[in-house]
Amino acid sequence: MTDARAAVLTEYRAPFTVETFPRPEPEPGALVVDIEAATVCGSDVHVWAGDLEGRLPISLPLILGHEMAGRVTAIGAGADVDSLGNPVRIGDRVVWAHTPCGRCRQCTLDKEPTLCPQRYIGYMSDCSRPPHFTGTFAEVGYVVPGAGRLVVPDGVESTWAAAGSCAVRTVVRALDVMGRIEFTDTVLVQGAGPVGLFTTALASLHGPRKLVVVGGPADRLAVAQEWGATDVVSVDEHPDPAARVELVRDLTGGGPSVGFEMAGAPGAGAEGIDMTGRNGRYVLMGTLGGPRQEVDVARIVGHGLRIRGSMSGDIGDYAVALDALDRFSDRFDWNRILGSTYGLSELDRAMDAMRAMAEIKPVLDPSRP
Repeated sequence: MTDARAAVLTEYRAPFTVETFPRPEPEPGALVVDIEAATVCGSDVHVWAGDLEGRLPISLPLILGHEMAGRVTAIGAGADVDSLGNPVRIGDRVVWAHTPCGRCRQCTLDKEPTLCPQRYIGYMSDCSRPPHFTGTFAEVGYVVPGAGRLVVPDGVESTWAAAGSCAVRTVVRALDVMGRIEFTDTVLVQGAGPVGLFTTALASLHGPRKLVVVGGPADRLAVAQEWGATDVVSVDEHPDPAARVELVRDLTGGGPSVGFEMAGAPGAGAEGIDMTGRNGRYVLMGTLGGPRQEVDVARIVGHGLRIRGSMSGDIGDYAVALDALDRFSDRFDWNRILGSTYGLSELDRAMDAMRAMAEIKPVLDPSRP
């Protein structure tokens, strides 16, 4: 058994330390993988900052990271097929999901495993105990028994699969929660980060009459236009929320019929509700923490708004996400959202780039120092 490195968070808002742990042996149903590419998610930043403490079960020390693609190096008994029944062999690239308990109302009756209160979320779990490699900012990843896992299609680059293993499958779930989008709809996407941009791309496939993206900075809005936005509204050029609301209403003829909150910025949810048109549908996904927001409840009632929350995505959403990345790579240049590549000892810089919005999606290559 050899050791492998991981970037460990021992204190919120503190620098990461690179530590070594024994490479695990897979128990029945588990896989061990060598991480080929990992990407930084906004949720990693929220956990690093302590924003989710008390909202989700989190226990320091942590190995953050949950967007990844890795090559299988060891296969536990019974783990030789993925969640679609495809064979899993040594050397195959895989992605994997958080693990619902399968024994609660949300898993069994509601069929909503992403809402499972006992769901195992590796990057929020104590890494001091074996198998140690709970998150994916590491040389090794451990796929626990019961975790959904998928073999990555040959046409999908590992960096795309990493970004898609959270952002795209989250968008797939949000689109499913939203319901059918018609060519007569006007669509609002709040946020021009990875989730907002992937929402723009996949929503554009439905051919809506208008597709308005609100966000910034300018380079991200340029990607939004490349990926199907008919109009963009810069939060830098229009810093007043009331002015943005009126602008979006004007662009959409009274307010969008479909809206996605993918920004997570303070006040974004309340602002999106103010933007949404009569009988409109609005899905919130971006806001995982932060201060409470004041919402105009009378507007919800008077305009007949339908509002839903959407949380993460399950293994079926992963499968659709990988298919989308594969099938539409000629239509969308997925590399447009990828930032610089960092080694484990450079993770602090990668997180800084994500927090400062200097890069859309920093990439981590654990084989680098």
